[in-house]
Amino acid sequence: MNKRRLLGLAGLLLLVFGLLCLNYTAAHGLEHHRESAARLGLPPPEPPIFYGGVASTVVGAVGVGFALGSSRVNR
Repeated sequence: MNKRRLLGLAGLLLLVFGLLCLNYTAAHGLEHHRESAARLGLPPPEPPIFYGGVASTVVGAVGVGFALGSSRVNR
């Protein structure tokens, strides 16, 4: 597996993780997520999870975009 594909895969995983974090802290389902977190022993949806999700989404999107963009330039 070359570096470009590895970067694209890592970016895709970060992107999915970030979107899941953003969904976990979504305002319309916040009470449901708080109840589920308390029941399952998970951390409650708080601002650090939201900010981590934003950062992961941005870094993942940049990684995927770089991997896709550089693959088209090298053809």
